[in-house]
Amino acid sequence: MDAQAIYRKSGKGAEAMASRTLAGKLRTLLILVDGKKTIADLRKLAAGLGEPDQLLAQLKAEGFIEAVPGAVPVPPAVQTTAAMSTVPAADAGKSLGKVKMLATHLLVEALGPLAEDVCLKIEAARDVPHFIGAMKLAYAVVREVRGQGAADRFGQEIENQMPPV
Repeated sequence: MDAQAIYRKSGKGAEAMASRTLAGKLRTLLILVDGKKTIADLRKLAAGLGEPDQLLAQLKAEGFIEAVPGAVPVPPAVQTTAAMSTVPAADAGKSLGKVKMLATHLLVEALGPLAEDVCLKIEAARDVPHFIGAMKLAYAVVREVRGQGAADRFGQEIENQMPPV
């Protein structure tokens, strides 16, 4: 798969999410496919699942994901320039999208398939206040499943990357 290609959930993929027919690592990876992330981004996020290329290929072969027609990823230089023009230099690169990707990645690492519902809430957050609400839920789930120390580390790592409100 082309590292710069962008994939989204197909009709079959959306149905699998709604009906919860897909399980395990494939379902976790399918949660991360959103029509915005490149294959390279998905590989990084899914590294903790093991063999992300094989999992992505399987999702594609089984029709759960499809390429976004005409999608052209924004080159990193353009992303950096755009971020710097809207965010103070000290906060460049701390965009909400990046923090959402980090949060879902950390949750999948910490909770595995249990992270699914919370990851969906995080990805659906359209602004910082909604993201903070989803993160409160994520923190509580991590605390309940992995303990206070893990929850504190999770919360601190996200807090360090938060964009300005």
